[in-house]
Amino acid sequence: MRLSDALRIAPQQVAAFVGAGGKSSAIACIASEIASEFPVIATTTTHLALSQRTLAKAHLVASSVAALKTLPDLLAEHRSVLVTGPVARDEPRWSAVEGAALKVLRRVAAATGAALLIEADGARGLSLKAPGDREPAVPRFVDLVVPMAGLDVIGTSLDAGLVHHPERAAAMLWLGSGETLQASHISRILVDAAGGLKRVPPGAEVRVLLTKAEGPRLAAGREVAEAVFASGAVRAVVLGSLPSAQPAVEMLGRVAGVVLAAGGSTRLHQSKQMVVWRGKPLVWHAVRAALDGGLSPLVVVVGAMADEVRAALRDEPVRFLHNRAWQEGQSTSVRAGLAAVEREAEAVVFVLCDTPLVDHRLVSALVREHHLSLTPIVAPQVGRRWGNPVLFDRITFRDLASVYGDLGGRLLFDRFRMAGIQWDPTILLDIDTPEDLRELERMGG
Repeated sequence: MRLSDALRIAPQQVAAFVGAGGKSSAIACIASEIASEFPVIATTTTHLALSQRTLAKAHLVASSVAALKTLPDLLAEHRSVLVTGPVARDEPRWSAVEGAALKVLRRVAAATGAALLIEADGARGLSLKAPGDREPAVPRFVDLVVPMAGLDVIGTSLDAGLVHHPERAAAMLWLGSGETLQASHISRILVDAAGGLKRVPPGAEVRVLLTKAEGPRLAAGREVAEAVFASGAVRAVVLGSLPSAQPAVEMLGRVAGVVLAAGGSTRLHQSKQMVVWRGKPLVWHAVRAALDGGLSPLVVVVGAMADEVRAALRDEPVRFLHNRAWQEGQSTSVRAGLAAVEREAEAVVFVLCDTPLVDHRLVSALVREHHLSLTPIVAPQVGRRWGNPVLFDRITFRDLASVYGDLGGRLLFDRFRMAGIQWDPTILLDIDTPEDLRELERMGG
């Protein structure tokens, strides 16, 4: 998986990288990945080592705003350009561009469709940082902040030489200087208002990047990610390995769920949502498959039999959404459910209430595949036949919001790359007719 895809780097985006663990390496990796698709401007609001002039294909030293006049031409020719100030007077490092020049970079990025990537913190090549009083230097117009840390710091002590400002980290974590750092300590620094979330502009997304996620450190990275998500302030956590052929190992983001339970069940001659199977209504089984499969938040779209469905799920941690246009087709529920979750999710899984043999194992498998590949659409397969439920990545959301009729999201299957997960044929049983219900009963319903 590309790092640029996992961090959702887009044209005209302004991203600030803070913390420690390889910010320069991350920027260089992203620039190399996307320069053939859209231009990249890399810069710093702190300083860079002289050797880091290779972060981009070209290097422009902006000793004044006037020097930036050549930047559009350089972008057109080289596709990626590093812009710095001159060598600092006090030590051999490239200095930051001045404030007025930084605003020019933003305007050039907007005009050329370039991504503007800013190294906004210094960590002297270490793996973890607790920022100082004046750090990090994040411009207010940034729309993405990427707090970083290296997982190799887990299991070492605060004074082992991997932590920048160890005394600040000790105070933040209430640790002694010789104590061992655990995964929980890393997550606490990353989501602390005085740590990884310090000076995040209002409205900016936050995506954490954990580097050195190789071998046994992957499990520790997932532990950090779980604690980070619990804070509610982070959109996604990327586990990365820089440099490598696979710089983004996993992208752990919130996957929302939408249970489609609004239909009128005309062919079944009774409400399929409320058909009792194994002592519970079918809609309850759909909700438990979604919740136990890790989907959050979970929205249940109701229409026909709305009151009965709400009563059946009164003890479940779900949100209800009443689709008053349910008779116009399943797509109306798809659009309504998507609108309810799209701002807080990296992907969404649509779960039908009439496929009782779909369980949490299949839902978890869809989510796992998405975390590993970031494939736009992930669905189960039985042989060459696609089944339900289906996961849609956020890259599909704009198209998904325009679906129509009863086909719903399947209209997108020819537009986006798909990943299939081979599964048991029983998941293909959906309860549409009395004959389907009898088949379910024959299978042990």
